[in-house]
Amino acid sequence: MGSGKTNRPSVRHPSHNHPLRVFNSKEEDEIICSGCEHDLIGQAFKCTKSECDYFLHKSCFDLPGEIHHKSHTNHPLTLLHSPPNGLSTYTCDACGEYGSAFTYHCSECKYHVHVGCAFVPENVKREDHEHPLTLLYNTPCKGRKDGVVFICDVCEVDVSENLWVYYCKECDYGTHVHSCTTNEDNGPKKGGEEEGESSSLSTSRIKSLMEAEKEMREMAIIHQLQLDALDAAGSYVGSWEPRRKDYW
Repeated sequence: MGSGKTNRPSVRHPSHNHPLRVFNSKEEDEIICSGCEHDLIGQAFKCTKSECDYFLHKSCFDLPGEIHHKSHTNHPLTLLHSPPNGLSTYTCDACGEYGSAFTYHCSECKYHVHVGCAFVPENVKREDHEHPLTLLYNTPCKGRKDGVVFICDVCEVDVSENLWVYYCKECDYGTHVHSCTTNEDNGPKKGGEEEGESSSLSTSRIKSLMEAEKEMREMAIIHQLQLDALDAAGSYVGSWEPRRKDYW
């Protein structure tokens, strides 16, 4: 008689050295996808080695190796499973946030896009705005000489002119491409001063979180430059500088 053990089929993915097997992730597992670095819930893949915490959404497992994207029409974007040039992080040219895993990349233009950003819808409907918002691959303020900057209408934070935004031209209303979720604090308040204070505190918390993310990106870049200087005796660092030094 057999031992009763069932052999689960495994698959290979070029991003990882070990075989992967299918599993179903639940919200309470609190797992992060090793590809897109977002929360992983539902059908997915995990490493067959118990000591290896490598997980992939099924959608990340099935990503095409090359795409043609409207944000970068001159060249195709190639899927990389880690940041290019041996760096530990990259900065996404869509949302301005750093990444350390999968990216769609143009080596000729040094252009990077999170895999999650690459497939955001071209139109979205928000509960806090009456019209659909259209995806723009730079803010409407890009190229203006009068110093006017684009401000997210949800979190009220300046947006760098080269970043993607969702925008309603009719109302001149726009938001970051990510992070600015609709919640009860964003709508008009009925009641007294206490509710108004709650809304202000919510906006303040959003601003503080985004400032903290900015500092983390800067620290990651500085740390990586220091490591590169030690490893390459300055031969590579001398030709590289952060492309997001004007962010925020």
